[in-house]
Amino acid sequence: MNICRALPRKTYCKCCPPHVAPRIWLGHAAKVSAHFDAYDNVACVAAGRRRFTLFPPQAIANLYVGPIDHTMAGQPVSLAAAAAPDDDKYPLFHAVREQALSAELMPGDAIYIPKLWWHQIESLAAFNGLINYWWDAFAVGPDAPYTSLLLSMIAIAERPEAERAAWKAFFDHYVFRSDGHPLKHLPAEQHGMLGPLKPDNYAKIRALVMHRLRGG
Repeated sequence: MNICRALPRKTYCKCCPPHVAPRIWLGHAAKVSAHFDAYDNVACVAAGRRRFTLFPPQAIANLYVGPIDHTMAGQPVSLAAAAAPDDDKYPLFHAVREQALSAELMPGDAIYIPKLWWHQIESLAAFNGLINYWWDAFAVGPDAPYTSLLLSMIAIAERPEAERAAWKAFFDHYVFRSDGHPLKHLPAEQHGMLGPLKPDNYAKIRALVMHRLRGG
């Protein structure tokens, strides 16, 4: 793959934005359970050997994910991905096992892991070094989608099923926009806060959200 190289005096990655700083991970043979990150990731093997196994975000329902608060390293992990192939405790995992993408990387090799893709990482040598770069290419401010997920759990998750279905339709319309822009039937100058986030609407919407969170 050879996307990027780790050099003795300066670590860089030509495929990342210039402001993205590298992180280095050193250790012995180990396995990191399948988890997701809310950032795009380029991981470069500097020493040793690593095996990456990836599952798409849509596999989440079949991965038997553990709690999101009591975790080993900050992120929820899949309980099924590291289980033996003949383990019958996770029957739904069989449906997505074949969707796994696997690659074994040597020094100088790198892999791009899109945000929200589940990935298990196995360090296979006695000594291993990894340099990785995390960034969000589409962020317009400090607000993270994961924060919206947590807030939605408070506001929506335990409401009646019919109401959840109704809110899902609203989210599909205004947020996920599966049918296109929600005000495509109106001229752009009439879109108001549903117009482009920059330069003004981001600040307007964020101020409204903060006002409502404070009980206004």
